[in-house]
Amino acid sequence: MSINRISRFWRAPLLASGLTLLVLVTVFSYQQITPFGDHNFLISDMGTQYLSFFTSYRHALIYHNFQFYSFSQSLGGSLVPTVAYYLMSPFNLIVLGFSAADLPIAITIILMSKITAIGFTMTYWLQRHFHTTQIMTALLGTAFALCGFVAMNYFDLMWLDALIWLPLIIDGLDRLLNDGQAGRFFWWLWVSIVTDFYLGYMTILFIGYYLIYQLFETKQTNWRDDLRQRWPRLREIILTGLLSVVSALFILIPTALGLMQTAKSSHAWQIFLPVPQFGTDIFSQLALGANTYQNRLTHAPTIFSTTAVILLVGAFFTLPSIKRTTKVHTAWFLGALLLSMGIELFNTIWHLFQQPEGFPFRNAFFFSFALIMIAMQAWQAGPQHVTPAWRWRLTLGLSGLLLIGWVTNWLLQFKIPVTTLMLSLVSVALTALVLWTTKRWWQTSGLAVIMLSELGGNFSLSMANTSFGSQAMYQQAYSSEYTQMTAVNDPDGQLYRVDNTNTLINRAYQEKYNNYNDPMLFNFHDINYYSSTLNEKTRVMLDQLGLYSRNARRISSEGLTPVSSMLLGIKYDVLLNRHGDATTIPNHHYLGMGFAVPSEVTQLQLSATRALANQEKILQLLRPQATPYFHDVALTTATSRRTQSSDYSYHHRLIFKTTATGPLYFDDYLGLSQYSSITVNGQSVTPTVNADDSRLLWHLGNFKRGATVRVTFNSAHRQLSGQVRLASLQMSQFNQVYRYLKTSQFVPKYHARGWQTIVSGTMQNQQARHWLYVAIPYDQAWHATVNGETVKTKAALGNLTAVPIKPGHNQIKLQYHVPALLFSTILSIIGTLSFVIWRLLSRRRH
Repeated sequence: MSINRISRFWRAPLLASGLTLLVLVTVFSYQQITPFGDHNFLISDMGTQYLSFFTSYRHALIYHNFQFYSFSQSLGGSLVPTVAYYLMSPFNLIVLGFSAADLPIAITIILMSKITAIGFTMTYWLQRHFHTTQIMTALLGTAFALCGFVAMNYFDLMWLDALIWLPLIIDGLDRLLNDGQAGRFFWWLWVSIVTDFYLGYMTILFIGYYLIYQLFETKQTNWRDDLRQRWPRLREIILTGLLSVVSALFILIPTALGLMQTAKSSHAWQIFLPVPQFGTDIFSQLALGANTYQNRLTHAPTIFSTTAVILLVGAFFTLPSIKRTTKVHTAWFLGALLLSMGIELFNTIWHLFQQPEGFPFRNAFFFSFALIMIAMQAWQAGPQHVTPAWRWRLTLGLSGLLLIGWVTNWLLQFKIPVTTLMLSLVSVALTALVLWTTKRWWQTSGLAVIMLSELGGNFSLSMANTSFGSQAMYQQAYSSEYTQMTAVNDPDGQLYRVDNTNTLINRAYQEKYNNYNDPMLFNFHDINYYSSTLNEKTRVMLDQLGLYSRNARRISSEGLTPVSSMLLGIKYDVLLNRHGDATTIPNHHYLGMGFAVPSEVTQLQLSATRALANQEKILQLLRPQATPYFHDVALTTATSRRTQSSDYSYHHRLIFKTTATGPLYFDDYLGLSQYSSITVNGQSVTPTVNADDSRLLWHLGNFKRGATVRVTFNSAHRQLSGQVRLASLQMSQFNQVYRYLKTSQFVPKYHARGWQTIVSGTMQNQQARHWLYVAIPYDQAWHATVNGETVKTKAALGNLTAVPIKPGHNQIKLQYHVPALLFSTILSIIGTLSFVIWRLLSRRRH
């Protein structure tokens, strides 16, 4: 290939990158996104998950403190699923060039880099697949980089890697089909799986669709003879793909084992029903402005790829130079992709056999890829050859579909502004005018202006009503909070947890921010956590103790009591100060991370809904006594009246006397109360989280025995019996439990050694009990030794750990090994070597 030809080949991919970057800079400047303004992406998952994970990732790389287990993921959990799900992209290394307080800027740079790379790789593939260096490939590459999926999911930037690798994978598949060279297909598929296994799995499914389409398209003889001739090549494709997956098992198997401990392991049979997922609302997705930030959680497949692409796809099916069989195959290809999204059964299979909770149709970009591929075929065939009759039909037909989609959205209560609809119709008219009536050079220039305007306009419209955060406020608040948290963020020393409920960074957010991932953001250990990789058994156990859990991906420390704080190893409460040092309040019932317990603790079954009853059971096991630790109040007056609210039909007013001295708790078994309406003696006691319609063990205040208390609240239930329990913890009795357990407390240290996390310490078993309770989630990946001898642990209190101990002195050591890491790594090495040897032998034979 000559130097001039090489220069001409790379011109379009570089142009696509430049055009994509130009659109992004224009949109971000208009929206005042940092570094072009003060707005940043402290929104949705970007602000609640990715920022915290990137901060922790940066800290681990800079301080060489990377571990496979983290105590900043609620009570603790394997980091492998979190890293595999969120952090494997090579683009994430950009964070190393920024301070922790400036990471929102780094996120913008990562986002821009990924989207720009999509434009480059898509254009690269279009040129190779269609054997052309036309500038139109750059425009279509830019259309893919800024397609509807990207514009709607810019705040879920981990998914964007799949769009970068997809064209390279398909290019590798093309080369394997045509020339028998398997290297590119193997390695780019491997990269896609390793950097984002979730969409890498989807990519494998799309490869199947694309391969079948190409087999139909290139069939030479009857199917029997054709398959006989092609079987050696098909076998190569299957074996290459299989070995690529095997070579990625070093991350897939440990990740799968970790995800099996999350709520993703549960399946509802309803998600496998063949029911439709969307209707005529999908037609609105053919135009710009179909989605905004408000409807990010529910919408039809985001297939927007510019009006030019849609009209060219329409032209493809009318051009006389394109064979009828090609049109039939293409129609089946598009229909199969659309049907796989439109039927819940098939869409569930696409999403790793789980229906996503929000952000639906994460496979929509494959359809955009197919549309752009078909549009390029039509462009090469010459849209000027479309007959005048079909030009009118395509233009008016697309306009009609947009109107149908617009009306459907209004009926579904998502009202796209009329101005956006008119803008889309004008765009259809202008695109048709340029496409049907101008010569080639003017076509390209005119379409460039229209397409870039559409892509930029759609991206900007998708950000409508977005509550961006403030970068200046985040920088100042993060630096102050990090400084104040240094006293309790020891990552490699004594193992303990802190509770931090008032944070400074919240003022940098316009959205409600619940601080779930602050432990990862500031490198300390708490209970809060929000991630798709949250251990489900741990979450359920904490929920049973009364802590607030909105759904299967979130757990909060809201709902702690002196009992649960003691059980979970809470050493300090931290109160931050905007103008000075934090106030660190010691927990006077801290017993380290565990203590000696009777064997019955390993057999205790907790109630699914009754938190106070569960805590009472635990206390009675730890130190039995005839009287309860939690004393029910003596109710004197209870009245209920109807309200005007459809959600909370009853207003309750209770007057009672406390029967114990200590904290008073409100326990709603059914989760029907409006916590935001609770008042105690006329004062609001609203939780910091929105716990309405949920279960939460809520602290109403501290009272002496015999105090008269008035409580009011709204509820969806009229009868209090069987719904709500009010009880006080008798602190004098609880203090006796604390003193009794203190003689056997376990205060361990922990540190990382290589890839292993080690928790170790000593304890004195003066009560001759047989088990040491340790407030670490139970996991068979922990290797335990006592006085140098290997022992077998058990689950306690649902999902915490019990270690068998002996009377007297016990030296405890818990060492975490990532499940199947060595085994899966060996399999990956075998897979890679097998591929290399196979290809070397194949070359020698040929």
